[in-house]
Amino acid sequence: MDAFIKTLLAQPQLAAADEQALARRARSGDPAARDALITAGMRAVALRAMLHGFRGDEMRDAVQSGALGLIRAVDRFDPDCGTRLATYAWHWIGSAMKQARRDEPLNASDELFADAAASDGHELLLGLPDELAEVVRLRYGLGTPDAAPMTLSEVAHTCGLTVAQVRHREAKAMRHLRVGLAKVVHRAPHRGADPL
Repeated sequence: MDAFIKTLLAQPQLAAADEQALARRARSGDPAARDALITAGMRAVALRAMLHGFRGDEMRDAVQSGALGLIRAVDRFDPDCGTRLATYAWHWIGSAMKQARRDEPLNASDELFADAAASDGHELLLGLPDELAEVVRLRYGLGTPDAAPMTLSEVAHTCGLTVAQVRHREAKAMRHLRVGLAKVVHRAPHRGADPL
């Protein structure tokens, strides 16, 4: 198994009280609390990818896509709703993985993009070169609350690129994002591994 995936699976599960406290701080705008929730949630992303049967490069791609779903879930998570983040994020993670497997836009009513009041995803694109950020913005409908995700073909037409060029730029952007997420994971305190 990939060392990065092993690292994600080794992340300890937050205690419910700790998760709730972090979520409240994240909702108040604390970026460190948000990062801690994302780091802790990456374990659920890796588990979901394994349950879907992904292996090798497909596993890494699924984890990248699932991380986008996790980030959206973290940004919408209400710590007072009576559910754990992993439970709340499970659908979002799976939807993002399924979206990445097909070259079709999500239905506008899909939960992944339905909450117009949610974060526009701008912070996700920070640090990406402009040409990569543009492809991710268009592919995943980021940037404005009413933006809809596009297919590879639609992005290629909009940007004046070939489908292969769009696919290459998207993969490169995902590698950048994966490195960023790995840094967040490595910054997390290690308190002992929980097998599940």
